[in-house]
Amino acid sequence: MACCALVIAVGVFGALGLTSGPEAPAAPVAAEVLEDAMPRDFDFYRRNIEPMFVRPRGYPDQDGNGACVMCHTWQTSLRFALEDMTETPEGWGWTPGQSTLNYDVVTKLVNASDPTSSRLLTKPLATQAGGVGHTGGDYWESTSDPEYQVVLEWIEMLPAAQFTPPPEPPLDFEFYSTCVQRMYQNPKYGQLSCQECHAGGFTGFAPRAANGTAWTEQEARRGFEAIQRLILAGNPVQSRWLLKPLHPDGGGSYTHNGVRRWQSRDDPEWLMMAAWVRGERTGSDCTM
Repeated sequence: MACCALVIAVGVFGALGLTSGPEAPAAPVAAEVLEDAMPRDFDFYRRNIEPMFVRPRGYPDQDGNGACVMCHTWQTSLRFALEDMTETPEGWGWTPGQSTLNYDVVTKLVNASDPTSSRLLTKPLATQAGGVGHTGGDYWESTSDPEYQVVLEWIEMLPAAQFTPPPEPPLDFEFYSTCVQRMYQNPKYGQLSCQECHAGGFTGFAPRAANGTAWTEQEARRGFEAIQRLILAGNPVQSRWLLKPLHPDGGGSYTHNGVRRWQSRDDPEWLMMAAWVRGERTGSDCTM
């Protein structure tokens, strides 16, 4: 039923086009006008940004990517988790209260001090244009896409003092190449190893060593770069890399095509990897 509701929602909102909104201020928003800035950017968000989340992009009627709501409501509880839509006499949509909750989620994906670095812009953007990769596919082939420009305009009108995320702790490469990659090779409970599915491709964060035993520096760096798309540095409980292999009963993701390596967040290995994501584990010591 949830899936059907989402498909209906996509059809209802597919006809929505971008509407014009207030122009972004030419200068940074001063502290004394922050109270007035909130309603303006929220109104712009409701009229111009939120309709993008239900805009059809091919799937399921034809080849292509699904609308954002196809995954970012009931299928994911991570950073971009939208409210379930509400049926109204005018069709499916979000109430003002639900839009406020969505706004609170979406604004955590922006960086008003450096708008083009915002995850809301880099995730749907093609990697060849500077994007970071998106499981749901590329929505924008370049930064010239009209949707990209509208989102950028919205982020630029947000007060930097309120919408600048804190710096992320760095992930230690030595710990990754010594301890994390070792974990990929050693399956638990007789299950498949991570490398069986994640050795290559878009989710190729566990490449096999060419010599069958140890990774070269280049191989390790390739996996290290890939895994960072699945990690929110400093926040283990919102990092897909730690939630996908974690059993749902233990707080893991609802979906994972592979096995569940950890039954709960109390697993010593999970705790060790979570400490690494928080920037607390470095070097080559893999003791749990």
